[in-house]
Amino acid sequence: MLGVLCFESSVMRLPARPDLSIVLHTPLNEADTAGKLEWLASPEGRRGAMYPMTG
Repeated sequence: MLGVLCFESSVMRLPARPDLSIVLHTPLNEADTAGKLEWLASPEGRRGAMYPMTG
């Protein structure tokens, strides 16, 4: 529905808890990823996700 989404992933380890890590996904300019995510978070995008287009 949205096409390609491009992210840069950064992993941060927690020294106090080596079994845990935080992963941050940053949208890249490629393929207008940020714009697509903004649309997906909008009321129009949320309705579109509930009622996908057919055909």
